[in-house]
Amino acid sequence: MSILSADATLACSTNNSIISMPKEPKTPKNSRSPKKYICSCVRFCKGILREISKSTYLRHAKFGEQLPILSSQSSEANNIAYGASLRLTNEFIQMLQQASLDGKHSGLDPDALHRLRNPPTNPFILENQPDGSDLRLAFDLFLASLKSSVDVYNNTRASVLRRHPGDNLPSYDQMKKILTQITGVGSIVHPMCKNSCVAFTGPYTDLDYCPKCEAPKRCPISGNYHQEFHTMPIGPILQALWRDPQSAHRFEYRRTKTREIIEELRSNSGSLLNYEDFFHGSDYLERVRNGDITDDDMVLMFSIDGAQLYAHKASDCWIYIWVIMDFNPEERYKKEFVIPGGFIPGPKKPKNLDSFIFPGLYHLAALQKEGLTIWNAAINRLFKSRLFLGLNTADGPAMAYLSSLVGHHGKFGCRLYCATPGRHKPNGSHYYPALLKPLNYTMAGCDHPDLSHFSTTTSHSHYYTNLSYLLAAPNDAQYKKRRLETGIVKPTIFLGLPRCSTLEIPRCFGSDIMHLATFNLSDLLIPLWRGVFDHDPLDPPSNWPWAVLRGEVWESHGRDVAAATPYLPGSFDRPPRNIAEKINSGYKAWEWLLYLYGLAPALLFNILPEPYYSHFCKLVLAMRIIQQYCISSSDLILADTLLRSFAYEFETLYYQRREDRLHFCRQSIHALLHLAPEITRIGSLICSSQWTMERTIGNLGEEIRQPSNPYANLSQRGLLRCQVNALLAMVPDLKQSKCDVQRGAFNLGKGYVLLRARDRYSRCMKENEATAFKRYLQIRHSLTVEDDWFPKVTRWARLRLPNGQVARSRWKEALKPINKIRTSRNVKLVADISESQAVSLGEVLYYFQCRIKGSLLTLAVISLYSSPLPDLLNRSHGTFVSCKYFGDRNLSVVDATCIKAVVAMVPHSPPGMGKDDGYHFLVERPGLDIMMLGGIHEVFSSQ
Repeated sequence: MSILSADATLACSTNNSIISMPKEPKTPKNSRSPKKYICSCVRFCKGILREISKSTYLRHAKFGEQLPILSSQSSEANNIAYGASLRLTNEFIQMLQQASLDGKHSGLDPDALHRLRNPPTNPFILENQPDGSDLRLAFDLFLASLKSSVDVYNNTRASVLRRHPGDNLPSYDQMKKILTQITGVGSIVHPMCKNSCVAFTGPYTDLDYCPKCEAPKRCPISGNYHQEFHTMPIGPILQALWRDPQSAHRFEYRRTKTREIIEELRSNSGSLLNYEDFFHGSDYLERVRNGDITDDDMVLMFSIDGAQLYAHKASDCWIYIWVIMDFNPEERYKKEFVIPGGFIPGPKKPKNLDSFIFPGLYHLAALQKEGLTIWNAAINRLFKSRLFLGLNTADGPAMAYLSSLVGHHGKFGCRLYCATPGRHKPNGSHYYPALLKPLNYTMAGCDHPDLSHFSTTTSHSHYYTNLSYLLAAPNDAQYKKRRLETGIVKPTIFLGLPRCSTLEIPRCFGSDIMHLATFNLSDLLIPLWRGVFDHDPLDPPSNWPWAVLRGEVWESHGRDVAAATPYLPGSFDRPPRNIAEKINSGYKAWEWLLYLYGLAPALLFNILPEPYYSHFCKLVLAMRIIQQYCISSSDLILADTLLRSFAYEFETLYYQRREDRLHFCRQSIHALLHLAPEITRIGSLICSSQWTMERTIGNLGEEIRQPSNPYANLSQRGLLRCQVNALLAMVPDLKQSKCDVQRGAFNLGKGYVLLRARDRYSRCMKENEATAFKRYLQIRHSLTVEDDWFPKVTRWARLRLPNGQVARSRWKEALKPINKIRTSRNVKLVADISESQAVSLGEVLYYFQCRIKGSLLTLAVISLYSSPLPDLLNRSHGTFVSCKYFGDRNLSVVDATCIKAVVAMVPHSPPGMGKDDGYHFLVERPGLDIMMLGGIHEVFSSQ
């Protein structure tokens, strides 16, 4: 909190302090300016910027620490090159701090504003509306044709009206208006530069020309805006989600989960056994303890990313979404609950992202200050809810826009803004986060001693101190120097939000496990192993002992990757293609995930030499743990130890303290040090990963129906999704029921479903099958039968598991050639079928049902694999699991519910073994939790 002169504008607030930046003074240098007393303290002002009296200022000052304040400078100091950019950012921040639903920048018409403040307090019952039956038919037709063209709805409507001329079926355009009226959900439209430079919002509102490229806002002939973009206000959508009891109950998850976590902390001396959701993170729990988040509030996540709509032409488009963290993770990432927030058309990248996200943040800030009026249909209660912005997520380039930090190339290039400085090469400008100092290295500002491989914490006070220092720069040269020293380019626009309604800057900016685990690490390791990484002329790859994936070895490795495809179940989604042929042809994130953490530990064995192979396996094991949804505390400690060891050994094995190899030390290696601490801070990282954003971009892009104007069409599809999601929350009966269980299936309960094919007639078990069944009856049910007993059973072919996978059987899969299937009969079992291991692997022969002691049981005949080869397991840190397949020589019968997951068992030949020895290596779906959280079930046919 500070006293500012009248000619100062506000940039950002700290705990109880304000960092200021001057405008050009309008009074003589020696004249005295009247004083303003301005405060945005958390205790009294709730982080909201306001002018107060002197006595009030003095009372508030007791509860705040003082930060350096930039006083008014001479006019020469205000004409420095960076001043205009900082003043512009300052204006955006100040407008957010003063946000109001009645404000100039709100964009809401009077009707929408009235409904926002006075939402309906009764459920919307379709049958009670005028022409309710006709409207129900119209909505059924409209929703059924949602993914089709407008003509499909219009043609269907015309056909119905020909048969029933008296029906009152609205046209397509009328249906869109009705949707807006019922849900209250619409979009705010703003003009933008036709070259995507800026949006004419905030300080740009009254401009007629783009400040970047000088393109006119309007067409000189028609007078219309050249291009517009849409923002979907979050408030009306959230209100609609509370308007039905079933939908309102979904918001109870966060409250219930928070109480459970707090009770666990109390009973376990402040420790958690497992880390799962965002609510397990210390930052969230601290805000709950402080009272910043109450039971009536809602927690949101903001995520943004750019996408190219068409592969072979310029078609950049940026999208941001809102994720409602109050919902159960099994629901919150489904597309019916992911809310598109805004669309930034291309074809070029935005040059001022703040101007595009400003309308959405302005609406959020206004609701955070005023509160969003909610009617809870479940308990018939009207209350005020404050929206808490938990996290802001993006990939690396987009995060630099959001956080306004220097990015990965800067001296302080960590996206989490830790205090680890980088080092650069002689005459170089790119900094690299090498923790070990190069030998014989004397570079001013970079020759600090070795740094610890223990992650440093991200402190908001450290950020505010550095930001204050940056803004106090008296000239352009000092600004550049301080930008280098602090790693901050300018204040982030998120400083405009009330501090009690968001995590502290920069702790509100999350990590990006998706891009780190796939593109970033693969872009470092694979070129190193191939010997094609950038290198100094005096450091040829021929001298690199790890550069082994070259020539025929690389080609053979690519064939091995492709050859594994028939053995990867369909639930593994897209299998990795031949990496030697397709690495430069758009290798997808999912392919990298499956290759690096599934196939590579086995396929690189005896190819990548020691110690590089063992070093890589440490990364694999750690990332397998980190990418889970539920992570035990012990596993998290193990992962942290492995990642720190991997990062340290990477520098000793590859970089080797050589100045000419500084560029080996990328931010992707440094980021690994933060992963485990981030989980303790914000919960499981896949809950805040970019997988949700990528999936949203994909399914929205699939709905584009106007290639001539894809950006406008994409915006309309996004608006329509918001409206339809709101409608379906208000009227759940409109949801088209999906037949999750096929005809003839048998529901076992707890998520298990027995699926056909099925024997038409019962058949006798084979001798080894009957022997296994008799052993099961004796051990599990204490039943003894005759030795010559060969029961008749009716075989079933498939079993759907609670995780959405479908476990098939040898009975049906063996009928097709191996190149025509994706083998899905190998499973992971958790059962008392072996005294030596809690988890077993097996191949399903078939499923059957029998009645024992009056109970109907569903069983599976399994061919068990051997225990893993211990030598391979030890050398790979447990990532290379190789087991022997015995066929019908090692059968067992188990309860079907013992099957927990479908896995891949890929044939291979361990050292000293032949191809006919029957060894297979295990591949588990590395992103199974991602699939589960997205509500994705394996698509299967009746075959």
